[in-house]
Amino acid sequence: MAFDFHVHVGQYFTDYYSPPRVLRTLRLAGISDFAYSSTSSIVTDDPQFLLEERVAMHELSEGRAKPILWVTHGMLSHSRDLSLYMDEAGGRICGLKIHGESENWNPAKMDKPLQRVFDIARERGLFVMVHTGEKNKQCDPRSFDGVCRTYGDVPVILAHGRPLASAVYMLTTYKNAYVDTSFMPHWQFCELIRIARERNFVDRILFGTDSPIPGRYLKSSLSRHLRGRIAKSQKIAGDDWRKISWENAKHLVPTIKD
Repeated sequence: MAFDFHVHVGQYFTDYYSPPRVLRTLRLAGISDFAYSSTSSIVTDDPQFLLEERVAMHELSEGRAKPILWVTHGMLSHSRDLSLYMDEAGGRICGLKIHGESENWNPAKMDKPLQRVFDIARERGLFVMVHTGEKNKQCDPRSFDGVCRTYGDVPVILAHGRPLASAVYMLTTYKNAYVDTSFMPHWQFCELIRIARERNFVDRILFGTDSPIPGRYLKSSLSRHLRGRIAKSQKIAGDDWRKISWENAKHLVPTIKD
């Protein structure tokens, strides 16, 4: 059994990944419990549309899908405290997410919109997931150095953990820094596990797949790919698999059911 900490629903370029479509793929892969955010937020900040997606996912998953609110500048302009987007009819929001490649967030300078997101997370007891990657400096994990220091009581999920050296620095330096393994190559996951055992931060690694996005780059079945990824990750993690695939997530999302 695995809890997938990084799943998406919604509009992505020309494709719409509906709740039934996403759930069908995950179930075929053996994933019944997961946290997800909507890529529809990139194209619309309509609270009713986004709520309808969450309600559908909540009902069809029987409450096993845990929503992460993908926050945009437009949403903050419509609702300063994001309360307009927090309707619990679609399940209680378990975290917030910002993506530095879809919008300009400046963690190094800790601009006001970013501070507002973290203030809301602190007030509501939520984690914040941030996109990391090599394409631009504001997505480097180390650009969140000041954020993790200032908001030491807010868990910060460094999605993808890339580049690895920067992610390891953050995990070693800040107890509120976490990494999810979505879109992480197996060799990188293997290295991350090795270092995590040496430096004692295995309890801050979270299994993720980024589903359904990997399916855009595959010629074979996405569900088959996910089953293979789970099996390989389990083999790499060994005795730590239970922590990485379930227990660590449960500390961040207490509503997860065993």
